[in-house]
Amino acid sequence: MDDHRRKIITNEIKYWKQNRMLPEHYCDFLLNLYTEGETEVELPQGKGPKGLTGLNSFILVGLLSLSVFLFYFTELSLFLQTAFIIFFGISTLSAALYMVKKSFFDLIPLLASALLLLITSVQAAEIIFPDYPGMLYIVAGLNCLLWITAGTRWKMVSFKLSGIIGLIVLLITIFI
Repeated sequence: MDDHRRKIITNEIKYWKQNRMLPEHYCDFLLNLYTEGETEVELPQGKGPKGLTGLNSFILVGLLSLSVFLFYFTELSLFLQTAFIIFFGISTLSAALYMVKKSFFDLIPLLASALLLLITSVQAAEIIFPDYPGMLYIVAGLNCLLWITAGTRWKMVSFKLSGIIGLIVLLITIFI
């Protein structure tokens, strides 16, 4: 077997081992078989994209809670609050779009972005249209439709379900 083909096979087996697609001892046996007993230096577990993704999710949840704190528990000027929310929103949204995958830790920035957009848009509707409480219903409905659209586009059940439940609760609130 040529070296290129052997390298492809060993990389695939390492991927199986890292993602636990096969038991570890099977992967070790296959690696020993294809490398003929030669060992290669492996990266320690926890380093690489998964560790970075978990850290990014933790930071983004912290940014979300900081933005909620700035909105509701401080008496900053409207301009400063808006600047903070725009900064946190752009950073959260960019990280969320960067990490559109099917992992739980990758779902956290998307959920944080959706929640941040909801909080920001509701706050903006309250400030811009203080005499029209119906605008809050419209803004909440548009957020729910956005969640349904994002859930359909990215095939994420949690977003579809959140949007549908949000619309149902909104309709019950409006008509009761």
